[in-house]
Amino acid sequence: MFRTTALGKVLVLWFAGALAIAIPLYRLNMPHYQHLTRGVRGTGVVTELEPGNHQAVRYKFDVGGKTYSGVGRAGFGNPEFGGLSVGQSVIIYYDSDDPYESCVGIPAELIKNEIPPILLAGITFPAFALAVWTFRYPPFKRWLVK
Repeated sequence: MFRTTALGKVLVLWFAGALAIAIPLYRLNMPHYQHLTRGVRGTGVVTELEPGNHQAVRYKFDVGGKTYSGVGRAGFGNPEFGGLSVGQSVIIYYDSDDPYESCVGIPAELIKNEIPPILLAGITFPAFALAVWTFRYPPFKRWLVK
């Protein structure tokens, strides 16, 4: 008969929790940035800086005689937030088939910035939850060591 150990149960629960956290976090921005790595590099102009909104950078750019706009973060190939000013040129990437899909900065650098927090959250939050459940809920602890 198959007997599960406490370590085996913890590892399975941790892995399931890690996936439950990391996959939704991954899906927030990564597909967008990955798609734009194959996009067109262009130049945009800063239209507004929002220090109270996570240091958001609003920008606009022209493609085929039409003006498009977006919002993103400073850095990632552009100056940091404190080094930007309204009217300044910035690097942007956009989808040539759909210029409404764009980002300010270099998508590959944005991807590198997204990976560590996703991994950290996927590793630590499930471990923390398992530790809390083990110590706060005696039935869970009994099931775990059973």
